This record gives sequence, structure tokens and C-alpha cells, in this order.
Amino acid sequence: MEYKKAISVLLKMLDKHLFDTEEKEALLTAIGTLDCGSLAENRFKGIMKAQKAKREKEADVGNA
Repeated sequence: MEYKKAISVLLKMLDKHLFDTEEKEALLTAIGTLDCGSLAENRFKGIMKAQKAKREKEADVGNA
């Protein structure tokens, strides 16, 4: 399951069901963890894309 989908499901659970304070805190912690995972994944993809672009640029300069 994708991070965004999992976060959406957990948020809907918070809205639909009555949870005690500890259960709400656990759900919010899970949502925060998923959100951090999503940010890390996006950052990794961005770094890889930038490295690929740099390698391609260097290859183009070397061929010129």
C-alpha cells in the first residue's frame, strides 16, 4: 500500500471511530511515521534523478 493511501485510511479511522487518548496517539504516531517515510522516499527519488542528470550532462560534455 502506498504511503498516501495508508495515511488516508488512518485519518478516516480517526474520523469514524471513537478512540481513547492512547489509541489516538498511536494512530497519529503511525501517520507521522508514514509521512516521514513518504518524504524520505521522495527525497531519495530526487537525489537519484539529480545524479542521473549530472552523469548525462558530464557524458555530453565529454562527447563534445
